[in-house]
Amino acid sequence: HTLMPLHRSIDSGAFLLDSMPRCHSLLVSIHASTSVADNEVTDAQGATSNRHRWGGAVGILVSLASVFVVGTLVSFSGQAASESLQQTDSMRRVHSDGPFMEIEVTSKVNDGSFSLAGKSIYFLMVDRFAHDVGNKTARCKGGNWCGGTLRGIMAKLDYIKGMGFDCIWITPVVKQPGTGPGAGYHGYWAYNWFEIDEHFGTKQDLKDLSDAIHGRNMCLVYDMVVNHVGPILSTEDVSKVSPFNETRFLNQLDKAPGETFDEYMACMRAKKQNCKTPPQAFAFGTPTKLWGDCGVGAYACLGYNESKVLSGWFFNLGDLNHSVLEVRQELIRWAVHMVKTYKIDAVRLDTAPYVPKDFLIELQAAVPAEIIGEVTTNNMTFHASYQKASSSDAFSGIVPVGTKVLEGILNFPLSWAAPGEFCGPSLNLTKLSEVMHKQLTSGLYRGLDLLGNFPDNHDFGPRIGHHCYPSKARWANILTFTMFARGIPIVYYGTEQDVQGKMGLRDSLWDYGYSSNSWMYSFFATANKARRDYDLGASDAQVISAGKEYMVFTRRGLFGVWVFLTNCLPSNKSDQTFRFPVRPPAPPSGKFWADLLQLSGPGSEPRAAHFDQETGGLLAPGCLPQVLALVDTKNFVGNPLEDTLSCKGQQPGGIARCQRGTRMTP
Repeated sequence: HTLMPLHRSIDSGAFLLDSMPRCHSLLVSIHASTSVADNEVTDAQGATSNRHRWGGAVGILVSLASVFVVGTLVSFSGQAASESLQQTDSMRRVHSDGPFMEIEVTSKVNDGSFSLAGKSIYFLMVDRFAHDVGNKTARCKGGNWCGGTLRGIMAKLDYIKGMGFDCIWITPVVKQPGTGPGAGYHGYWAYNWFEIDEHFGTKQDLKDLSDAIHGRNMCLVYDMVVNHVGPILSTEDVSKVSPFNETRFLNQLDKAPGETFDEYMACMRAKKQNCKTPPQAFAFGTPTKLWGDCGVGAYACLGYNESKVLSGWFFNLGDLNHSVLEVRQELIRWAVHMVKTYKIDAVRLDTAPYVPKDFLIELQAAVPAEIIGEVTTNNMTFHASYQKASSSDAFSGIVPVGTKVLEGILNFPLSWAAPGEFCGPSLNLTKLSEVMHKQLTSGLYRGLDLLGNFPDNHDFGPRIGHHCYPSKARWANILTFTMFARGIPIVYYGTEQDVQGKMGLRDSLWDYGYSSNSWMYSFFATANKARRDYDLGASDAQVISAGKEYMVFTRRGLFGVWVFLTNCLPSNKSDQTFRFPVRPPAPPSGKFWADLLQLSGPGSEPRAAHFDQETGGLLAPGCLPQVLALVDTKNFVGNPLEDTLSCKGQQPGGIARCQRGTRMTP
């Protein structure tokens, strides 16, 4: 099950594998890995080691917090793909108990008073972020409860606020199964949807946390799951799930006539391999000559089975049957209840492409908050269709073209591409720039400011620090990309403390501390301030220039903010200076271009940008990222001069040896 390295490039919208022999199988892993959890699913079949992520494979990640599936995905476009989509249309309409109904999709998002667009988010796992004051729990990881609570988060809100984040996203806290190993410490295995699990705290604790967040002028993002419940192996297990306590509420695809539910689950209950029932949701088919590798939404793959994707299970996690009216009604009632009762500002929705799209439209229309869906694919056309209905959706009779599905989506096409291009192994920023440019210009998306960008998260590892360490420069460049690319920057808890790149994917943060002195803590505070000061939250972006070693893009136009990034090729040494082949336009009178990040030296004021005396290109000392904006000379404390350096070495767009040149007034 070895996965071949992914050569990410765009060729008519396709992400192509390199010339190495392709492995068509999927590496499927329950969180039984030492890096994530030791015993998270005790009843699952075929658990294998978790040995995936940036060193070659893109993860098809289902944030059940119980399942890892690793495989390579492809983008989705072109004539052949369109024809293949039409071949699967007959499978895509979801049958319901009643006639097909027109769904009102008028937005009810907090009466228009709030939007998550362009806001920065600090994402944390409740059980791993902070425990109650006085709790002396040692370092904790793996598949058991660690002791993090809602009140623990409350005690650390000023720590998060100090980094300047606009919002806090927390994992689910509804009632989970069990208390020992294999229990739902992560929150994604709902057993009682309307109760708060005592491990996390109480209903009042969640209300108090919400009030405390809002009292700091921040917003609360809550994680919801509407695709599945917790582990189910028998009718007795189903009876314990509230409110979905009848077997008819669960999908039972391929169930034989007259077969009981317990008979249907017998193979799974016996922990046998290759059980035929319940069929699994990872029914992505096999590659064809036109389609390299298969994942969710890769309709051109031979044998792709949409029915199983929508109605299959994730191992033993009971898959909710959205064709049952009561299921739809209760899920909507619960989601609305959560948003209104706990003053939730926005929702992150787990495993969105495994839920019928017509129900997602209905859910977003009913819930008074923006929903940001998890759509784990590099297939950009398929990805975008969860924000704006595609022609295939219209052809299938689901909704008209352009209909809003969800307000936003996590930006997997861009976020999956970034680590490999900045920190290896592929190290080619041209490819990342092509993905970014296509998203910005293709018109596929309904709202670019509601795409969530991230360098890592709780579902795939290793953490970005482990991947980029020991190169501070590459590390800083990918974090800058995350913070300044168009959309919603999302930073996973602990990133700011993982200065040695050794933090496990779900380690308890209290073992690493809550220092505000790390360079990354200061970086996030500085980046978030720049985003606010220059109103970059919801603003346009344009890719200006890119090469294997660098990329340059702007926010708010040519006289707005310029972002210069590099992966430090070829030598990746901290004492080298990178020379970009471009620079911003000449500044207006009374202004100069300054680096807002100040990573290359101390000081509280913006530092004047450095430019090559011969070529005029921007210089990045130490290969550190540069975020340039125009600064008024009259408001600048110090000497408002641009530095020019005389450089020798490679051509523009590479490493150069520089000496101080002349100083010139802007």
